[in-house]
Amino acid sequence: MKTSAQNLGKRLIHTAPKLKLQDEFIKNGINGLYSSQGFKLAWIDYQNYLTKNLTLLTNGTIDETRYPFSIAIANAKDSSKQNIFNIASQTHNNHFFFQQLISSQENNTSPSRELNSRIISKFGSLDSLVDQFVLESKEIIGQGWIFLIENESKNLEILTLNNSGTPYNFSGNHSLDLNGPIGLTELEAWESIKESTLTKAQDWTLPLLGISLWDHSFITDYGVDGRDEYIKDVFKNINWDVVNKRLYVQ
Repeated sequence: MKTSAQNLGKRLIHTAPKLKLQDEFIKNGINGLYSSQGFKLAWIDYQNYLTKNLTLLTNGTIDETRYPFSIAIANAKDSSKQNIFNIASQTHNNHFFFQQLISSQENNTSPSRELNSRIISKFGSLDSLVDQFVLESKEIIGQGWIFLIENESKNLEILTLNNSGTPYNFSGNHSLDLNGPIGLTELEAWESIKESTLTKAQDWTLPLLGISLWDHSFITDYGVDGRDEYIKDVFKNINWDVVNKRLYVQ
């Protein structure tokens, strides 16, 4: 997602973009999902924090003229630039998440015929997709993201990412938590990722729908143990008109 930049002499600053319904959300929250206080923390306060830090980290570099998406992709494979990658990826992901939200009271959108067909083919129904999101979100013990993606074969998958992972490439997706001991399953997955990178397998996934699993995204309105309910409520507030446009259709 794009973050606007303002020209300040020879320097550029990253600023949080204004959501289409932002004024309404600030006043009333997002009906069925966020109170005004919850929305303020999860979008206004956090996105401003991210863009401020992105500006500080990229000032005087080539990245100050790039959008967060481009900054994240450019720095994903450079271990010395992980701080920049983390902030840029979070900035993009959080915008991606909030861009797809609408008040459930006003929501009359639905998956397109093509997307609905793919959801039914893969998960059985939209309700089953929601249940699967809740189930797979439990793989993220701390902070992270969960995405519905389209892979290179145009099949739908659910991708869980730790911390500030990006769904766009192998190197930065943080699908495995390597901060502690890992089991055989995780080791095999890690070897598969390395094999894909070495053989130059097509590194292509297209995120269609994403949900923040970071504490600040739900704790105000759902408490520390309300993440499952929060995920279910997110789906009630998805603007499918936005998600439908993300689907790649030849």
